[in-house]
Amino acid sequence: MRTKLSFLWVYVLMNIIIKDIHDLFRPGLLEDMQKGIVNGNTITEELMLIGGILLELPVLMIVFSQFLPHNPNKWINVCVATLSILTLFMNLPKDLDDVFFLITSAIGLLTIIVFTLKHKEISSIDK
Repeated sequence: MRTKLSFLWVYVLMNIIIKDIHDLFRPGLLEDMQKGIVNGNTITEELMLIGGILLELPVLMIVFSQFLPHNPNKWINVCVATLSILTLFMNLPKDLDDVFFLITSAIGLLTIIVFTLKHKEISSIDK
């Protein structure tokens, strides 16, 4: 269970990274970033901190999925995956490639939730 959960979090994280790199090729984005306004939003230090925390969650979950005891592991995975789904839909897609990345990330996160809730076995590490 632990390896599969970690792998699913790597999948979600890679989708986020690939989407961000892919967006860099959108005409005008780099210029907007230099001006401090992206998609009509002024980029502030607080917004950067919140974004950094939200991006760090999948990284932490890769590690937490391996080392937390079964019950906390289960509920933290469900809570963080749910929070991540909500944040995906805060910034609605503006074009087809954004829709594609939103769907692939949402599928990964939903898989984490379903897999975690269905899995009842406690590994030998948890005993």
